[in-house]
Amino acid sequence: MNIAIDVRTINNKQSGVGFYVRYLVEALGKIDKKNSYFLITNNQEEEVLGEFAQNCRFLATWFSNENHVLGDLWENFFLPLRLFWNQIDIFHGPAFLIPSLYRHRAAVVTVHDLVAYSYPHTIPIKYKYYMRMLIRAATLRADKVLVDSYSVKNELMDRLKVPEEKIHVVPLGVSPSYRVVNNRNLIKSVKEKYGIKKDYILQVGNIEPRKNLPRLFNAFSLVKEKTNNSYQLVNVGKKGWLYKEIFEMLNKYGLQEDIIFTEYVPEEDLVLLYNGAELLAYPSLYEGFGLPILEAMSCGTPVITSNVSSMPEVAGKAALLIDPLNGEEIAWAIHKVLTDTELKNRLKNSGLERTAFFSWEKTARQ
Repeated sequence: MNIAIDVRTINNKQSGVGFYVRYLVEALGKIDKKNSYFLITNNQEEEVLGEFAQNCRFLATWFSNENHVLGDLWENFFLPLRLFWNQIDIFHGPAFLIPSLYRHRAAVVTVHDLVAYSYPHTIPIKYKYYMRMLIRAATLRADKVLVDSYSVKNELMDRLKVPEEKIHVVPLGVSPSYRVVNNRNLIKSVKEKYGIKKDYILQVGNIEPRKNLPRLFNAFSLVKEKTNNSYQLVNVGKKGWLYKEIFEMLNKYGLQEDIIFTEYVPEEDLVLLYNGAELLAYPSLYEGFGLPILEAMSCGTPVITSNVSSMPEVAGKAALLIDPLNGEEIAWAIHKVLTDTELKNRLKNSGLERTAFFSWEKTARQ
């Protein structure tokens, strides 16, 4: 069969969906030698995909997936012609999209989350309506809808009335790159690179309201008082949207000197930052999956995360779960992990065991 996958979310500074597409197609390249793959690209993905890309054909376009005017016109009206000319049997839209004129062949779409429905106040208004339109249209056109968690599956059935038999839950994997690193010199080097001068608590995710950073800042300020200012908070992630008020909270809590914003970091540095951290604090308000949970666990880093949406499903019993709306509870959990060696070791060991259930090859086979 001829299978087309839109890989335009992959770039040199990828996050979230970009990692999903990259690792998925790499895994497909390893396990599937029978089918032919056509990758829809805007010319920056081949370098990232490496060896697998050499065995694929490319359907190139000038338009990125973030071009929501000309790009949308190309996706909905010209792309279907390209798929028809190349006799594509299955089209996979891994980022909410199926072309509107795509007909007579199988279509699969991945819906990673329903934040536009569940937490609309955490995203720009125009993006809320745009994403709602995309998701509703894609779930109607698709023959199968892939979701990362049962949490999203239940939301799709409740909010959009998507039939249960149409939805297939395929949990994400975790790359072997995320591993325990015992070389303390490498960890020391990466700390120096990003100006980290103390032991630190790590948070990974783009800077946007859904990540619940103001409550994390509040919790950190409480922990700081209890621990004699012994720790820093390190945020790894690009600026997303609606972040002005988030930075204003730094002044409110007087944390300008205690919190480090690294912005984007390459994967090899992120692995070392996980390994050097005392814990991962991930009190997000909502996630469709939550890859940093598995990444941290794979590095032997204790995890504190929220007891809502998909996060308990991903973490299992290997993380300390908290109410993300309760800053004092977040602070209690952080302080508990920092000061309770037995708990810290238990979370580390159970986290390593938990990640054995997840791999990108398993994701690709499903």
